[in-house]
Amino acid sequence: MRRLLVLALIAGCSSKKETPPDPPIEAKPERPLRDAVGDADLRALVYDYLSTQACQQALHRMSGIKDRTREGIVNGQIWVRSCKVTNEGSRLSAELSGNGWQWQHVVQKKGGGTFEVNQYVKFAVTAKLAGTVDLAYSPKNHVASLWFTPSGPADVDVKPVGEIAVDRDDTWSSIIGGVGSLVGESPEDNADDTAKKKGKQAFQEQIARGFAVGIDLCTHTVRMSLQRLPKGVMPKATVGETHKVEVEVQNGGVVMYGPYRADVGMTIDVDVTGGPAKVSLGCQAEAEQTAQAFLDEKPGAAQPIKTEVITGHAVLHAPRERCPLYVVMRSVQPAPVQVSFVRPTREAMEASGGPFAECARDKPLGGEPKATPGTPKTGSGDDEER
Repeated sequence: MRRLLVLALIAGCSSKKETPPDPPIEAKPERPLRDAVGDADLRALVYDYLSTQACQQALHRMSGIKDRTREGIVNGQIWVRSCKVTNEGSRLSAELSGNGWQWQHVVQKKGGGTFEVNQYVKFAVTAKLAGTVDLAYSPKNHVASLWFTPSGPADVDVKPVGEIAVDRDDTWSSIIGGVGSLVGESPEDNADDTAKKKGKQAFQEQIARGFAVGIDLCTHTVRMSLQRLPKGVMPKATVGETHKVEVEVQNGGVVMYGPYRADVGMTIDVDVTGGPAKVSLGCQAEAEQTAQAFLDEKPGAAQPIKTEVITGHAVLHAPRERCPLYVVMRSVQPAPVQVSFVRPTREAMEASGGPFAECARDKPLGGEPKATPGTPKTGSGDDEER
């Protein structure tokens, strides 16, 4: 009897439904960091990146100095020869130095005489600055914007290289110049001092305003502007990207642009007005040798990879090169010439490693279309230039 009762209980228990397991606990993601701490971490990321990468982009770079009185004209050279960027936690500090030159036509009246400067004024410059960097990104057009805001006045030192020649236009001027030289106030001394003061003031004024860097992720294009542009707005096209900005080279002068990566070769569409110009493509070592020879007023013996004397329009092409290339422009006549050149956007993008982002484009890549004959080259105003 007892055995039957146990079997009945077992049968009853087995007929009951098994208790379902507890439902799994749904995992909830942690709330992302979107507060002041997150913003500070992003700034620290930018500072760490810039402290190692900024000088790689700036060192050995040769670009132009624009004419302050003529829009769209570059008539000088800046050459960055040393660079150091330090991450100080709450700000970045930078120290850059290099050389440059710019054509000067200055008329000065002194003591009843007129004194004139007509030459390339050469200089050495060192600038120390510190400030903060802010980052913004526009997903609509895939443009990243970096804004540098100085935290104080820049420490700038500008020293003229060589003598500044002063032309005296009459006998009275030469007498004033001779008397002035006896008391240490000759026009040459005054010109040298003026160049130093004005050069320092010009650099300080430009640095004090801060600057912006725009990065187009679709084309791997990086440009700098001395204006704080709104988020998503790229600085205007510069030399090498548009025929609207021309480089003016005086007789005996030289202006260079680079470096350009040439892993896939390098092609430039060149326009020259005002007479013939010698346009060359050369490696970094040859370009720097040419620049140093010009500063030292010695004949240059550098051998370019490709060179051509151009009057009007031509296309220069260099094959694939391991060295970074520079565009070297000279006048081969007594009068100044104006040179503009454009490298195809797609070639430049491929040489830089391709786009940062895949973007749909309404128009094909390929650089600025060739201007039709007779079309004036106005507007633009090179933002990258000093």
